[in-house]
Amino acid sequence: MTIDENILIKYLDGTQTESEQAEVEAWLAESPANEKVLEQLYFTLQVTDRLHVMQSVDPEMALVRFKSKVRKQNKKVRLYRSLSLLQKVAAVLFIPVLVLSAYMFMQLGSEKVRMVEVRTNPGVISRFELPDGTKVWLNAGSTLTYPQNFWPESRRVELTGQGYFEVTKDPEKPFIVKVDPIYSVEVLGTTFDVSAYRDDEMIGTTLVEGSVKLNINQKNGKTVSQLLKPNERAEFSKSTCKLNIASVNADYDTAWINGEIIFRNHSMRQVIKTLSRHYNVKFEVKDNDVLNSVITARFKDEQLPQVMEYLKLASGIKYKIGKPVMNDDNTLQISVIEISK
Repeated sequence: MTIDENILIKYLDGTQTESEQAEVEAWLAESPANEKVLEQLYFTLQVTDRLHVMQSVDPEMALVRFKSKVRKQNKKVRLYRSLSLLQKVAAVLFIPVLVLSAYMFMQLGSEKVRMVEVRTNPGVISRFELPDGTKVWLNAGSTLTYPQNFWPESRRVELTGQGYFEVTKDPEKPFIVKVDPIYSVEVLGTTFDVSAYRDDEMIGTTLVEGSVKLNINQKNGKTVSQLLKPNERAEFSKSTCKLNIASVNADYDTAWINGEIIFRNHSMRQVIKTLSRHYNVKFEVKDNDVLNSVITARFKDEQLPQVMEYLKLASGIKYKIGKPVMNDDNTLQISVIEISK
């Protein structure tokens, strides 16, 4: 059975008639290959639409059109009932597409400075460049705010979540990443990773190459600074304000930019928090003994059921994946994954 591509596009846009919907569903039921064709068409339309948005001359109007596309796409995704398809949607969103979520204005003397906020939704990793040419990878559920044009004396950005930076060297303008009211990372030109999610107790900074200076503001108004060497990781406790530095393999801490998830003797609590962000799911722990498990594993491009099967074998847990639903903010999510002993 063949089908007109225009009918498939209408199906994805949610503008199909009842007879066209029945035709598409019958065609999908014929072969898994047909479902793959529909997926590829969906992904192609999605990327094309977003590229049109980013190339728009008027950024404010581009933002409006982009949000409109997202709302339409959210309606489409409700039609996808297959868990594997949902995970493929999350995987394809690894394509470095930006969500320009807001434009803010600050008054600096008599000059207005436009601030740009880039946000990645859960399950999405984005790659983009800052005005000075610095390359940034932004992990799932993260936000980076920066001025459209950097100030003359410094290049300052604010990060919530996790970011990987390849900083363009400029001795006259230090690059500063502010991640907490009392904690920032300062560099001239280097490659490093910062993890500072709001719901994490620790702020982690891993240096890949070059050098960075960690600045910690004290209650007495003074600032304590600490230099990092390549392949060192600093962990700063928000509650105790203590800083610990250890030698690490930086490749492990930065593997996420290539779509990998690496656990090295991580607690199950850390594991499910990472998986929740990566796959855009929620976990419900039915038995707290589950959290005592320690996991060492490496995943790349695995679907969530495969990952859960490994955790089952490694720690003896039981799990149940709920049916897909939409979040309150209209983003796609698996409702709940129940885990127990």
